Amino acid sequence: MRWVLLVLVLLLVNCDTREKQQHNIKLKYNHVERGESRVRVGFKDAPVSHHIKVEPNITEAWLDSNMSATVKVPVGVLMRVDYKNYTLKHPNIHYEYGSSNPFSVSNYSPNSITITILVSINSDYPIEKDETIDNTTTECTQDCTVDNTTIIDNVTYTDNATWSDNFTYNTRTTQEQKTKWENFWDNLSTSDNWSYIEVGSPTITTHFCDNQTTVSRIITQIQTDNITNWNATCSNSTWVTGGCGQGIELKATTEINRTGDCRCASISDNTTTIRPAILNKNWGGRGKSCSSSSQALQVILKRN
Repeated sequence: MRWVLLVLVLLLVNCDTREKQQHNIKLKYNHVERGESRVRVGFKDAPVSHHIKVEPNITEAWLDSNMSATVKVPVGVLMRVDYKNYTLKHPNIHYEYGSSNPFSVSNYSPNSITITILVSINSDYPIEKDETIDNTTTECTQDCTVDNTTIIDNVTYTDNATWSDNFTYNTRTTQEQKTKWENFWDNLSTSDNWSYIEVGSPTITTHFCDNQTTVSRIITQIQTDNITNWNATCSNSTWVTGGCGQGIELKATTEINRTGDCRCASISDNTTTIRPAILNKNWGGRGKSCSSSSQALQVILKRN
């Protein structure tokens, strides 16, 4: 989610106090985005057009290149502002949307008021999907984890840092889940020589990497870069980071040429995607990564 401020500049016209109910007021809307450094437009399809509509069925307008528009509304009528934006890639279906709380204006209103609208991503907005191959499951016979200790190629790693959370089908992630995800990464330091990472769930590890240079780079990318779509190959998996919605995504996959971030993997993909900071129902998952079934996801970092 993102906060969009629509600043209403009220200009009285036809100021004849004997006919107050017939007066109209021009409202000029200024669109201002508020957010923290981690924020990047979800799914990277930046809005190119912005539409406002004053309900109930009073007037509507498109915001111009200065992110403003001027409309007329009646005095003393309870109204709300509906907001939608559209992308160049899919101009016929709105990308984000939101509505203000009810408000009204009068001849004695101040010259300007501010209306705040909480904007959400449209869950029906088309998202580019990766191609698929059959997923395979194998029984763990080596490189297994026992009592928080992992032995790989005769190297013993100790479990030192773990993030995990539970996610529910068709349910948005919460601000608390976003904060938990960000705090986990912010509290790590590459100077601690992390040399192993795995993703999956508390009951299964889907991907791991045992290269210290790659693990350190993953940490650095998540901590410092919410723009770049970065990837590297380690332990037969491709590890991907990048911005998605209001936060950072971590993905590990064995799919060839599936290095893009903020995408919907299909259910048969051998991919694990984790993006709880997106603040909508596409929080990731094992295999399918948009509107996934309820599950727990986990990240473990270790060092030897």
